[in-house]
Amino acid sequence: MPKRQNDPQAAQADGDEQSAKKAKAAAERADRREQERLRREKMKAAKRAHQEYVSTAEARFREAQAGNDPKSRSNKLRSDANALYQSLDGLDPCFLTTKISQIEGLYSNALQTASTPLEKSSASKNLAALARRTLRLTRADGTTSLQLQVTALKHYVSALFWGSQCQTIAWMDDIFSAARELIDTALDWRRSDLVRESPLLAQGWPEDRGVVLGRLHAALPVDSSSWGRSGHVASLQASLSLRYAKHLLWDALDVQERGSTEQEWRRALDLVGRVQPLLQMAAHSAIRAGIPGLQEEAEELLDSAEICAAICRSTQSRHTGDAMLKRVLDNSEDLDMEGLRLVADFYREAISHARDLDLESEARAHRALGHLYYNVLRMTDRGVDHYRLVIQMGVAMMPRQVEHTEWYREARAAVLKAQREAEAAEEKAKATARAPLMEELAEELRELKKAAEKGAHVLVRHVYEKHPPPGLSPDFSVTNEMVMGDRIKDTLRKAVIAYHPDKQVGKPAKWCILSEEITKELNCKYQNMK
Repeated sequence: MPKRQNDPQAAQADGDEQSAKKAKAAAERADRREQERLRREKMKAAKRAHQEYVSTAEARFREAQAGNDPKSRSNKLRSDANALYQSLDGLDPCFLTTKISQIEGLYSNALQTASTPLEKSSASKNLAALARRTLRLTRADGTTSLQLQVTALKHYVSALFWGSQCQTIAWMDDIFSAARELIDTALDWRRSDLVRESPLLAQGWPEDRGVVLGRLHAALPVDSSSWGRSGHVASLQASLSLRYAKHLLWDALDVQERGSTEQEWRRALDLVGRVQPLLQMAAHSAIRAGIPGLQEEAEELLDSAEICAAICRSTQSRHTGDAMLKRVLDNSEDLDMEGLRLVADFYREAISHARDLDLESEARAHRALGHLYYNVLRMTDRGVDHYRLVIQMGVAMMPRQVEHTEWYREARAAVLKAQREAEAAEEKAKATARAPLMEELAEELRELKKAAEKGAHVLVRHVYEKHPPPGLSPDFSVTNEMVMGDRIKDTLRKAVIAYHPDKQVGKPAKWCILSEEITKELNCKYQNMK
């Protein structure tokens, strides 16, 4: 066999393949270099934007400092409060509450009399620090502890809002970090260092984490137009809104999972109603803060909340229909058709709420409407139509197993019963139509039975001679070889095929009935030989 290198065509093919590989590798290297270049350009652009952001903030700060009046009433009040603040450590507990109240009054007056963003941001920061200092110094219980932290967060947000107009980025980042740390600590309060040092701080603290989230969230501004240029406030709003929404949504889903009473479903729907605006706020705030991952999560959860709301509304409508149906059946000897129409409307409403959102809720509503038509109104066909939809939806829910559920079992039983009744009616109609022809064929059928009783070989000869199938050659005859030994089995198989009802489509009814009876006898003999 000649070597491959001596084959010019093979050598050319190898060369082309190597060239293609090299070209592909070169293209991949060029693509990687381009991607790296774009990455570096993006990093440089981000760095330049951040530097510009920082320098702009520093310029605003210098401008604010230049215009700051140390002798203004706000600054003087804050200076007096700062001096008292420094003396809090080591102060006799008997005087501590009075001193803290005095300092708070001075800082509050400083905020009220402040005329510039610099004065307002500084006073707000001082008030937040005082609230947290009070928490550490006084013997507060859980109720007071939560209120102090809500107050501190509110002042941090105020500091960030005013600070965005006059403070440095470093100052803003410090306040933002303090606010985030406060939120994280409050949400895990019972395991915080402060509570370990002073267990009294946990007494009266809400058991429900949602209460804490709600109190903290209430400290944030509702109107996004009040955030000014503060991406820090937008970030806090996005993060806390999402956390609060997720907590409420999990509660709603839990109620939905175990919901059995109308009160539980109403509560779940109320929870979802609170979740949706929170998620919308989280998504909007995330856009403002430039946090695409958080925005995407909020929008995905909005879809989950919409589905949860649809399930709750569908279930409520179905339950209302169930309750009304029970009243109609219990309170009237004759069917109240007007009441039953209202029941059907509630079930249709339940279907509408769930459509395209939750298959199980839609299936349950169709089951209820099917039950109404099938068992109450005795409109069997319409009831079975709805039951069939239930089964189709159950199949569409696979791989989830629904065969054990009451709603699926009821639908399946009704559909199977309807199928059996339809088959029985069809057989009865068929038998009625066949009866006159069977009477006409009585003699032929008796002869057929006699031939079958004498054996397979007699049966085969009889049917081919007395009732040859259409299209059979006039010269055809059953030979002895065809019915001898093992050959009889093959002859029977071919006869079954020749006389089978599927082959008689379009033939006269009398012949179709006769061929069907012949096939039965032939098939019986053939099966006995297997």
